[in-house]
Amino acid sequence: MILDEIVLHNFGLYAERQTVVLTPPSSSQPVILFGGLNGHGKTTLLDALQLCLYGPFARTSNRHGLSYQDYLLQSLHRNSRTREAAVEVSFRHTVDGDESRYRLHRSWQKGKNGCKEHFEVLRNRRLDTTLAENWINQVEDLIPPNIANLFFFDGEQIESYAAPETSIQLIGTAIRNLLGLDVVERLEQDLQIYSRRKRMNEQNNPLREGIQKTETRLKDLSTQLADWKQKQAALKVTDIDPACKEFARVETEYRRLGGDLYEQRMEIDREKAEAERVSEEAATRLRTFAAGDLPLLLVRGLLEDVNARDQEEVTSRQAREIADVLEGRDWTTLEKLRSNRVDNTIIKAITAYLEKDRDRRRRLGERQTMLNLLPATRNDLQGLLHGGLDQLAQDIRLEFEKRVELENRTEAIHLRHASIPEDDAISEIITKRDALREEIALLEAKHSAMGEEVSRLHREIEHSKQHLARLLDEDARMEGQHHDRTRILRHVSRVIVTLNVFRKRVIEKHLRRIEKLVLDCYHQLLRKSSLVSRLEIDPENFALELYGNDSKILNPDRLSAGERQLLAIALLWGLAKASGRPLPTAIDTPLGRLDADHRMHLIERYFPYASHQVLLFSTDEEITGRYLRKLRPFIGRNYRLDYDDATARTRIVEGYFNDLEIKNRDR
Repeated sequence: MILDEIVLHNFGLYAERQTVVLTPPSSSQPVILFGGLNGHGKTTLLDALQLCLYGPFARTSNRHGLSYQDYLLQSLHRNSRTREAAVEVSFRHTVDGDESRYRLHRSWQKGKNGCKEHFEVLRNRRLDTTLAENWINQVEDLIPPNIANLFFFDGEQIESYAAPETSIQLIGTAIRNLLGLDVVERLEQDLQIYSRRKRMNEQNNPLREGIQKTETRLKDLSTQLADWKQKQAALKVTDIDPACKEFARVETEYRRLGGDLYEQRMEIDREKAEAERVSEEAATRLRTFAAGDLPLLLVRGLLEDVNARDQEEVTSRQAREIADVLEGRDWTTLEKLRSNRVDNTIIKAITAYLEKDRDRRRRLGERQTMLNLLPATRNDLQGLLHGGLDQLAQDIRLEFEKRVELENRTEAIHLRHASIPEDDAISEIITKRDALREEIALLEAKHSAMGEEVSRLHREIEHSKQHLARLLDEDARMEGQHHDRTRILRHVSRVIVTLNVFRKRVIEKHLRRIEKLVLDCYHQLLRKSSLVSRLEIDPENFALELYGNDSKILNPDRLSAGERQLLAIALLWGLAKASGRPLPTAIDTPLGRLDADHRMHLIERYFPYASHQVLLFSTDEEITGRYLRKLRPFIGRNYRLDYDDATARTRIVEGYFNDLEIKNRDR
């Protein structure tokens, strides 16, 4: 995948329309370098890229729990004359040697009732409405949102990925998505729900009330446990960001499961009913056509034959009528000639001519007449043949075209309607999302008290699980006479066990390769193996352990801040390689808080090789001087973000900071 262009229109600090070319000029110059002071729009540019790709699922820097519409309204340029904004991204993607070009356009406008968004996708320069409506499924094949942080990340926050708690979450999420285990986990959850329903499908089950109470209690305890764990983690880093990120993850899962469609289900039902009504009206019009003159289009040749025959009969009748009139006229004419003593030869010639003419007309009039059409019928026939049938054919063709368009629209609405998730499929994630909203307000509890509460909840949950297992076993024994249900439950249990075995074996099979990739990346960044000789990831909880040359576990606290940041980068780099996806990498504040030596490690050993296309968003205190000179052979394009205080606008221009600008700014 190669990003070719990004367009911003009244987005954040970027007023009006600005276009940035991102295509690397050659494979040896993959770096696209952006320079800008803090607050001048570097992060906004990266947010625009993710917003255009993921829409409501984008993990932008400044959303902070806002609804999607509120976030879009907040992203409008404040001093713009118009209340609309847009972002566009053009990129290329190759599958099995076939390259496709995409252009995504996402725009929104502030209205009286909030914000209205428009999204369209052009594939190979042709508008594809079906692809736009199902873009969340397509982008899962390109850059799944759950692993986007492997390719788009902030250098200032990168060190947190080396912390045990954060690395576990990062590694676990990445491995599940890379290996497709999220699908296995959803299947296991569905099987458990199915199993519980089967166990309680009879109203007269004496254990049902106890099972329901225990499951309700277990669900409440699980929700409480998740809340307390989240609060404890948030307090440990003394910041609300982890809770917000967890909420964003749940929100992403909710949207991926079809939350938007679930919320719009009443409107979609209305659209479906309206589309079916309009389609039925179109069918009625077609039936009206069929009940009229439409069938005559099938016998147009016969109508033309009837018209020709009628013309012949009209000519025959006229000949008979004229012949009788002409006989009297001819006798009078000859008598007039004789009375005027016209030469007899002339009279004979005229007489012969007139007799011949009357004979011709009598023969013509002797033709048999069969149709004897009435004048009104004749007029209707000629009207059909001289334009009526042609107009009818044109009308029915237009009606069929409208019918096809209506059928396509109805089919698209039916597809949306069929994609609406059932209550059971989304209720759990809704409950979890609501619980996380409440969780953010409770982050000030003391760490020790939270730890005690978490331990208590663990014990109570384990006790409830054991109690529920005993109730379910007793229920299964009581319902043993229902052979079909028992057989289904037995197979479901076996499948769940098989899924657990499958998940463990898949993780064990691929984990060694991921460990080697991460360790190789870390050694490449440090160019020494004396610090960390081995790296292991626990297949159960995805905890990361480091080993020194003495084969003893190396505490992450023994690493310097720079070494921890390089470890975090190696972790992201290795997981990105493990994904096998040739995707661009975008890094905001790339050198972060690194010291000079570790900065040079990234300049020399990471940025030129991180991907076939690397977007770097640097301040004037990062990639400058000797770092810039070292990186320059790999820079394909460079831009500078110029901010105007008077207009509160940022303009993207070609070129980068120069040394004189930096020295003057330092003064």
